[in-house]
Amino acid sequence: MACSLFPWGKRSPYTKEELARLADKEIYIIDAEKYVKVIEGKDEKGNIQFRYIKIEDYLAGEEESLPLEAQRVKRTEIKETASEQREEVKKTESKKNLPLTSKLFKHPYLKRKMAVITFEDRTKFTYERFGEIIAEKLATKMEVEIFSSLVMDREMVKLTLEKLHLKPEDLKNPSKAKLLNNTIGIQGIVMGVVYGPFVTTSALSQNEKSSMAIVRIEVKLIDTAQGRIVKEFTATNPLVNSEEMGALSEEKAKFRAVDLALDQILFQVAEEINGMDWFTRIALVEENMVYLNAGYQTGLKEGDLLEVYPAGDLGGANPIGRIKVSKLFGVDASAAQIIEGGKFQINDVVKPLPHS
Repeated sequence: MACSLFPWGKRSPYTKEELARLADKEIYIIDAEKYVKVIEGKDEKGNIQFRYIKIEDYLAGEEESLPLEAQRVKRTEIKETASEQREEVKKTESKKNLPLTSKLFKHPYLKRKMAVITFEDRTKFTYERFGEIIAEKLATKMEVEIFSSLVMDREMVKLTLEKLHLKPEDLKNPSKAKLLNNTIGIQGIVMGVVYGPFVTTSALSQNEKSSMAIVRIEVKLIDTAQGRIVKEFTATNPLVNSEEMGALSEEKAKFRAVDLALDQILFQVAEEINGMDWFTRIALVEENMVYLNAGYQTGLKEGDLLEVYPAGDLGGANPIGRIKVSKLFGVDASAAQIIEGGKFQINDVVKPLPHS
């Protein structure tokens, strides 16, 4: 996605000298990273070749970095084969208390990018920030328990919202939530409201006390691609199951109540995420290559064949071409070679082949 001189916020992150160096440059954002487009030279046919350099490297004078499609995350671990991945998924799922899904699970080895936004805290008399605590705990549980989800780094989501001049509460409007799908490929947003935890304590003896807590969590799951609320649900923990005794029993009971409620939320969120169709979008088109807002972490592999559809064709009814993943790079991005079609545009929809 091309952009100008980053009019995000009230103050530019660059000095006047740096802005002057960037003034005549084309800037692109791929996987939330900013790149400067520079001319590399000409090939043997006389065609101009370009390279893409991260802004920080460009401003630091490090212009010898590799072309964009060759910038890859170097990993020391051995990549699993497809069969090994399937066996690992089976082992992971067998350890869970949650069923995989009761819905048709499409493309189980590709992760849907999800964002968990800080919950609105309606309990004014507690000093703890339970809205933030619940968001962090839920994001961690989703990352571990829901194999089909890739929970985006919450700080990166926050920075992206700032660049889009949005506040977290603005995402309650699903049409505004669409912007996160177009910019960094997020497919769903989990957000909501928390009431509590409310604690009750009783003395069992002179030196022993017992505490129980109850919390109510209301959740919205937003489909960012379609700009609609998929589902709203509520969870309240069983009071008796939160009982804690001894020192700090009140605090322990609060966090026990939160964990119990989040387990209920997790089940319902998993049902909806597992039922989502997977797709990503084109972030950049350059000659016979396209760049995608999905890569290694999402589950793409070099050699994967994908179909391209117009930006509004989320159902995948009218394909306009095919691409083949050639390189994985950055945190979670990839480059793909165009093998059929070619009149692609930024934000076009990319999906696995129907029979894959």
